[in-house]
This record gives sequence, structure tokens and C-alpha cells, in this order.
Amino acid sequence: MRLYLGVDGGASKTDVILADSGRILKVVRGGPSNPQGPMGWEGAMDQLAQCVADAVHGYDRNDLRPAVLGLAGADFPEDIQMMSQHLTKRLPWLSYSIVNDTEIALLGGSRQGYGIVAICGTATNVLGIHPDGRRCHIGGLGYEFGDFGGGADLAREVLHTAFRSYEGRGPKTALEFGVLGRMNQIDYETLRRGMYFHTIHPLAFLALVPLCFEAADQGDEVAEKLLRRMAESLAQTVIAAANQLKWEKDAFEIVLAGSLWEGTSPILQDHFRHRLHEFYPLADIHLPELSPVMGAVLKAVQDDSQSASDWRRKLREQKDQV
Repeated sequence: MRLYLGVDGGASKTDVILADSGRILKVVRGGPSNPQGPMGWEGAMDQLAQCVADAVHGYDRNDLRPAVLGLAGADFPEDIQMMSQHLTKRLPWLSYSIVNDTEIALLGGSRQGYGIVAICGTATNVLGIHPDGRRCHIGGLGYEFGDFGGGADLAREVLHTAFRSYEGRGPKTALEFGVLGRMNQIDYETLRRGMYFHTIHPLAFLALVPLCFEAADQGDEVAEKLLRRMAESLAQTVIAAANQLKWEKDAFEIVLAGSLWEGTSPILQDHFRHRLHEFYPLADIHLPELSPVMGAVLKAVQDDSQSASDWRRKLREQKDQV
């Protein structure tokens, strides 16, 4: 057997696939493995190592080809070096390479293996790869570095506008009434104290993300404005990447990866598409063909000097398993 292992490790979950000859043998899902998150280096790397070990359990490790790990937080060579030190200590038997999760999202999500991927999940990240090999990576480091968008930013905006609505400092919004229920608090005084004294879990506010989409879908103007603002920021980043790659007006793929693109309100996608087509009318904007973890498997196959075309077709037939 020639076993191929692909990993998609992010801020909210870790997905692992073990496959042979285009056939998925095992799928493992675990908790977050981004060391920049609340679990820290030890917790994140423990989670990642456990998911990989669970995926390989029951199979001969000697049949494993070098794995590909697409990891959030692998932004600089120093990050990859630190991740490698932690993983090699935990999994000394594993041969692998680490890439940023944008790379596997683009490889899996696109139809041709190149284009631009716009990730909008807990955070945002944009990677463009031109057919001639040129690359452009923008974002992924947070608001202070020019990013805006993703679940963490949106949840903060929901809290901000809900407090202002409650206190009469801003327009009334349905978000004011939904926040308490999603945060499991009886009133805004209790919510304020829980946040201030950190008795509320630091990730609890992420439950406000679907609330924003639901309110926008019901016509709440404040929620609609928040989604349009996020779409505008993401569009600006993708346009900047396309400009740097000098795509001109040629047709190219833009892959919308990450859970927020499929929120219950179409405003985020619709406004993003409108802004992109103003600049690049031939852009093929679509949701991913395959999941990022499948992209990691495809990269492992390519890195092993194997053709990925047949694998792509077979994985597409099995994508409901992941």
C-alpha cells in the first residue's frame, strides 16, 4: 500500500484523512490545533499529534508516504520550525511537510490547482497562485496587520453594536435581544461583568456569528451593514492579490473557503461577488470543489511525484464522507 495522510489544522478543529489509491480509509476530526489560539503550543500540538496517531492506528506506518500538514498559524518559517520541533518530539516516526492552510484550501477548492482562495472562517486569509508559479499571500495575521473579517472580528462587532443599541448609543438592532440568549446571560449587566472579570469562556462570543447572519436574513439593517463591511474588506484583499499577480482581466478562479461564506444570509457572498466582478468581470467565484483536508492529501500525492488528476476525481466522489 501507499498510504497518504493529509491534515487541515485550524483555530476551531483539526481534520485528518488517510487514503490509498484515491480511496479514503479513515477520517479523524479533533479539536483546534492552532498554537496561536487559547490552547497554546502544548495543547494545540497535543491535539494535532493525537489526531494523526488516531488516523494511522491499525495501519503499517512503513506504508506511509510523507504527509502534508496544512496548518493555521504556519505564517513564517519560524512558526513552521517550532511546529516541527513539537511534532517530531511527539511523532518521531512521521515524515511530513508543513504548509499554511491557505495552500491546501486553494489546491483542494479550485478546479485547476491555481487561482485565489479567500478564507473566511474564524479569521481571514488570502493566497493567490498564478499558473506561472508566482504567488501572493496577503493577511492571516489579524486586524493590527490590515485584516478585517472572519468569525472573531464579526462576533466583536456584534457585541459592540448590541451594547450600543442597549445603552442608546447607537441604532436599535435585533442583535441586542439575540446576544443575551446566545451568550447564556440574563441581562446586559451580567454580561458586562462576565466579560470584564473573564468568567465567560473567551471563545463563547463566537456563538454570535450565526446570530448576525440570521438577523441580516430577517432584514436587520445593522446586521446587514456588518456583513457588507466584511465583504468589502475581503473583496479589497482579493483585488489587491489579483493586482499584484497582474491577472489583468483574464478569467481566473476565486475559491470561497471557510464556514462563514455559507451563512444563512446571502449578503456576504452577494456583496463580495458584486465588488469583485466590478474589477474582474470574468472571475469564476465559487465554493470549494473539495475540502482543505482533501487538498492536503492531493498535495501529498503531488509531492510524491504521483499524478493527482485521478485522485481528484475519486475524492470528489467521496467528499460527503468528510
